[in-house]
Amino acid sequence: MRTNGFVGLIIAGICCFSMQPVYSQTDFAVEPSNESEGVFRISNATNEYDPAIDAVSFAPSSPRTSDLSPIAMPEDYNPGEYYGPIEEYTQGDWIEDPYLEGATYERLGIVAGVAAVFLKPGFDTDTAFYTEDQTGMTTITTSNDFPYNYQSAPRINLGLIDNEGLSAQVRWFQFEDNSSNGATAPSNFIFFNALPTKTAIGGISAGGLAGDTIATSSNMKLYTIDLDLSQELNFERWQTTFGGGYRHASVSQSYHAQGTASGAAVSSDVGHRFDGNGLVVFGEARRPLGLFDRRSKGTSSLSLISSLKYSALWGTSKYSAEDRTTGPVIATAQTDSKKSLSIAEVQIGMQADFVLQTGALVWVRAAWDGMWWNGAGSAASESGDLSLLGGSISLGMDW
Repeated sequence: MRTNGFVGLIIAGICCFSMQPVYSQTDFAVEPSNESEGVFRISNATNEYDPAIDAVSFAPSSPRTSDLSPIAMPEDYNPGEYYGPIEEYTQGDWIEDPYLEGATYERLGIVAGVAAVFLKPGFDTDTAFYTEDQTGMTTITTSNDFPYNYQSAPRINLGLIDNEGLSAQVRWFQFEDNSSNGATAPSNFIFFNALPTKTAIGGISAGGLAGDTIATSSNMKLYTIDLDLSQELNFERWQTTFGGGYRHASVSQSYHAQGTASGAAVSSDVGHRFDGNGLVVFGEARRPLGLFDRRSKGTSSLSLISSLKYSALWGTSKYSAEDRTTGPVIATAQTDSKKSLSIAEVQIGMQADFVLQTGALVWVRAAWDGMWWNGAGSAASESGDLSLLGGSISLGMDW
């Protein structure tokens, strides 16, 4: 009996000792999360063995709220006081587990963005027409290129995203540009269209007499549509996104030249178009600069950002040409062929994030943009590459 009594005292002492520090620092260990921070308070518990934690607010450190982390409570806390690393609130949703094991704030949010992109096209061969000067002892051939300027283009994305950073989005981009060039000949000048066509004539020549003319124009239209899945992953201070999916792309270009050859009208019209489908993969990295506090509502942060996207496409290329020379002689050509095309995209810039009181994240981005359409050709030719270089201003929201 004495032994049993002694054992009973030991067990009672252990129980008392284990129950006293319910709200101690060790019971509520701080485990910072890369995805969210929580602000909690002790409720008016009915007894010391059944405490409750009030999860009153979540201030995301990434665009969404995810796993909750327990917050340390001081041993000498005063009832009615609220503790947290960010803000203090007076009410919220109750969570009965004081350690918040497995507690998550589940939600399905909207992610959207719109950008104004300013790009200037470049080609491997950008010739509008050739000039042969036969006034001297030798013939001098000069290439006259199409002049291009920066043009604005829209880029839009819209989709759904969950609190773990998994997103499904639709993305659309479209660009269009045109240019023109021409000349009037003095005596002994001859003009040729930019590149030989696939017709039996192989293009046109103009000029030969003073006053003969040539006028050329080009037009380009392209767009991409993506359906993709992406996942956000955080590594220390780096915030990254990786994804991939399906892409449809189309690029069409046309060339028109008309003029006079010894006073007679001549013309050439050439056009080609590629439509293809394929796969797209991409990655994006953001590095906060630490100039602002991105964890609290009503605050902002600044980040360096870079992204890389690559797509491989397979489809059909259609070509058509019509040449009209003096006579008149008319020659046409049409071809259809299978073709592959790849697109590489790079973006480097700065992004400012603003966390609203509602928990939504609004961001503004200024960046340099580069796009390379390998195999897209030029206005008068199916071969060669197309580049689009410039910058962009983007506005987006995760909510």
